[in-house]
Parts: sequence; structure tokens; C-alpha cells
Amino acid sequence: MNKVKTTLDKLLLGVSASLLTAMVVLSMWQVLARYVFNISSPGTEETIRYLLIWFSLLSAAYVFGAKKHIAILFFKEKLGAGTQRMMEKITDLLIIVLTAALMVYGGVKIVLLTMSQTAAATGISMAIVYAALPVSGLFIILYTILNMKNHVEAGGEEVVKQ
Repeated sequence: MNKVKTTLDKLLLGVSASLLTAMVVLSMWQVLARYVFNISSPGTEETIRYLLIWFSLLSAAYVFGAKKHIAILFFKEKLGAGTQRMMEKITDLLIIVLTAALMVYGGVKIVLLTMSQTAAATGISMAIVYAALPVSGLFIILYTILNMKNHVEAGGEEVVKQ
């Protein structure tokens, strides 16, 4: 299972790094075009915005898989070990259900609604932009399942392999 997680990590980090690089290059081009060459580049700003959406959601999925997301540990630390494990299982199940309902199901509905809409400056389908929701939602669900399986294989003990 760790091989699957490692592969997912590399994939998301690679895609995120590529998106970030593209945003930097496009931002530099926009500044050069405007102030050096005195020309406008209307599609650049829109493209950067859409790349930022994909970058943010895919990076959030990676952070979620690495268990580096924001967590409130105050209450968890007050509980016993058995209760902590039970709360973690309940939390993982809630994450799967809510992510499936909101990000995947809701995201697919939004993608279907926006298939005929196009962006003003670039002309790309807005469905491509909104597809970031269900895609990142699927990654979050997959990471949660992998973390749950990793936890079960470890006999309830926290296993963090990097």
C-alpha cells in the first residue's frame, strides 16, 4: 500500500510543481508583455487563475494524504488511546462521506452544468476548471482509505512512513 501512496505523492507533487512553474512563467510573461513590450496579454491572467484553482485543490489533496492538514489536537489528546482510535475511525468515515457528497458528487454536477460555458479570454470550457473539485475529492478519498488501511495493518498504532 505504501507503494501506491508513494506513487500518488509523486504524481501530485509533480503536477503541482508543473502548475506552479507555469503560473510563475505566465506571470513573468504578463509583466514583460505589459511593461517592456507594451502589449496586452488578456488570456494570461485568466489562465493563471484557473491554474491556481487546480494547484490549490491538488496540493490540498497531497497535504491531506501526508496528514499535514490543520487539526485540532486539544480534545483528542484529552481522550484515552481506545477512544482516540475510535474517533479517528469515525472522522475518517465522515471525511469519506462528506468528500464523496460535496466534492465528488457536487463537483461532477457542476462540471456537467458548465460543459457548455466557456471562459471569456481563453475560450476553454469551464468544465475543465471545475473538474478540479471531483478530481481532488477522489484523491482525498483514496488517501483516506490508504491511511485507514495503513492504520489497520499497523494494529491501531500510528504509522507514518515518508
